[in-house]
Amino acid sequence: MSRLAMRDRLHFYARASWQTMRRGQLNRQTGVVLDEYSSSWSQYAEHLRNASTLETWLRIPGVEDAPSYYNVDGKLAHEAFDSLGYYRNVLLGALRRHFPSAHSVSEFGCGLGRNLLFLKRQLPELECYGYELCQPGVDVARAAAAKFGCEVHYAQLDYLYDPPEKYVFPPVDVAFTMFSLEQIPKDSAVAVRNILAHARLGSIHIEPVPENYPMNVRGILGKIEHRKVDYLSGFDKVVRNLGLNNVKVEKVASAHNPLMYPSMYILRKA
Repeated sequence: MSRLAMRDRLHFYARASWQTMRRGQLNRQTGVVLDEYSSSWSQYAEHLRNASTLETWLRIPGVEDAPSYYNVDGKLAHEAFDSLGYYRNVLLGALRRHFPSAHSVSEFGCGLGRNLLFLKRQLPELECYGYELCQPGVDVARAAAAKFGCEVHYAQLDYLYDPPEKYVFPPVDVAFTMFSLEQIPKDSAVAVRNILAHARLGSIHIEPVPENYPMNVRGILGKIEHRKVDYLSGFDKVVRNLGLNNVKVEKVASAHNPLMYPSMYILRKA
């Protein structure tokens, strides 16, 4: 991890504080998420056409490997940190530790579907399914699976509001989310119940949970930013009220956002 000079650290904190405090309050509803991410995912079609290997699709050169500010092992760092690869390896490790018998997974809110392509490469026998709210994400994900010869299946779904018939894939052993529940600030209890209804063993959730943030400068700024962009709220209490006998919470040491301290929740149904 690169060391930041005191001047650079002070500059970061001054700028982050100013940007956080002046940020307006967002009301994160389904339409807001659809507009934001449909546009974002559409732009990746060109990156997919240019990707010659699965590796260059999982981390796009010139786009996702540029130096920036990150939270790396709890420290403020400025480097070309592979946060996406880091999260995927955290997920893979959790699957192996907590659900070693799993033969199938579904990702809810899979975006471009790249997490599932990574898992399929690491665990070729794993059956992989992905649900995504925004159709452009589904379209790019399907095209990527075809291009790189991966048997991963994707479908459009609003897992908060859609009826049962929209869940077109079979129940799986384990479901997971990765920065997807963050888009559901007030109804995460409904979302998690819907997810668990389609997972036999349980689920894994890598999400920003501000209740678990440290009480340091970046942690406090992160809590304020989290509230202003209307991300996931009260998730720890939601999980504790699900009636599950086996809930584990693990710290995720690093993050793509220097003001973020994610948590990983492992929910077992038995």
